[in-house]
Amino acid sequence: MIASSTEKIKSARTLAFEALYEIFEKNAYANLTIQSILRWCPLKKEERHLLTELIYGVCRKYNYCLWMISLISDRPMFKIHPAVRILLALGIYQIVFLDRIPESAAVNETVKIAKKVTHIGNVKFINGVLRNFLRRRGSLTLPDRTSNRVFYESLIYNQPEWLIRFFEKEYGMGQSEKILKAFNTISDTCIRVNTLKIETDDIKKQLKLRNISVGDISYMPEALAIKAGTDILFSEFLQTGLIYIQTASSMIPAKVLGPDAGDHVLDMCAAPGSKTTHIAALMGNRGSIDAWDVYPHKVKLIKDNAKRLGISIIHTEVRDSVKPLPFLYETYDKVLLDAPCSGLGVLGHKVELRWRRKESDLSVFPPLQKQLIEQAAKYTKTGGVLVYSTCTLNPDENEHIINEFLSLHSEFAPEEFNFPVLGKSLNGMMTLYPDLVRSDGFFVAKLRKVSHEA
Repeated sequence: MIASSTEKIKSARTLAFEALYEIFEKNAYANLTIQSILRWCPLKKEERHLLTELIYGVCRKYNYCLWMISLISDRPMFKIHPAVRILLALGIYQIVFLDRIPESAAVNETVKIAKKVTHIGNVKFINGVLRNFLRRRGSLTLPDRTSNRVFYESLIYNQPEWLIRFFEKEYGMGQSEKILKAFNTISDTCIRVNTLKIETDDIKKQLKLRNISVGDISYMPEALAIKAGTDILFSEFLQTGLIYIQTASSMIPAKVLGPDAGDHVLDMCAAPGSKTTHIAALMGNRGSIDAWDVYPHKVKLIKDNAKRLGISIIHTEVRDSVKPLPFLYETYDKVLLDAPCSGLGVLGHKVELRWRRKESDLSVFPPLQKQLIEQAAKYTKTGGVLVYSTCTLNPDENEHIINEFLSLHSEFAPEEFNFPVLGKSLNGMMTLYPDLVRSDGFFVAKLRKVSHEA
């Protein structure tokens, strides 16, 4: 059993272990866990960076670390306590992937944590496995690629085997490899400039004055790339609403929607409000936006974000968007349905999701998505626009949903759109590969309601 640490000020490694235990054993989210730790723990800059690297790194490389443990350990994996397994992965990750950390320090610091959280038998086991790994590291190899290519690639690309097969089936080996590589690339932090409060050029100047490295994103003028490792999370720029942390590709649905000042807009699955507040900024905070979500705590996030960004036109409601509201049919100029999905496009920054998502999950989402788009269609005015988006790369949740919908709804027609660098949509649809956008994978479709419902 795990015992709580008695350290008054915990080290980055101790905090990383505790976070990883929460992530792997209690289904916590890596990004939210890191934010919580950084908010409450007084760590120096170097320690903050180490903490973040260890949590994200072990989450990404977890199957590789477990494979190495299996080659060294005389215990079968299922007999190793989860806390011990995580400590071993933490130690091996530092030895293999963090050249700046001496191997002896990686072992000694891991054993030091073990002494605080588990019994002496496990401490000796951890010490023995890690020191044995150091001795045998040069002779340890990955499995033979020719005899089991998919398993080999699962260790190289740090993804479950079923997912590698899935991407190869849907996109071919070439594009699949690009997608998988992109998911393991450490990307810059992307921010959206709150143009209601400041111009993009002005915030760039202010950031540069603070020695913060800033880069443009070619297809999204209000987005900026902040060099990975930069402390922006608790900066005054974020706290005062000048910027909003948001991936560049997730800004595309709002741009495709094309809201105008004075529009009446519906965001059906709005939490945490990233796209909702982007829409409000594009409208110049003039008009009205109804933002719905089924969970009260998520609706509060929308309210909090809108307040921080200085937005007054968003009206939030706790609402299940599947349930019809006939009195609102044909009342919205623009409707955004950013549908719940399997999330196969966000495996780069939601690093824990790759180990949680199961192949059987993929069949769960299309029925819900079909119900939601049927309601979205009814809320859209004749002449209005409906945008459907997901953060997955599963065609059954993307193109197949739209094609089936269009076959049943002659009152809607696809409308083309384009972006610099990314190109032009096809039949009103665009799949955004993570290697192309250097961001999350996304799907966006734009539909125009050209006549009354048949």
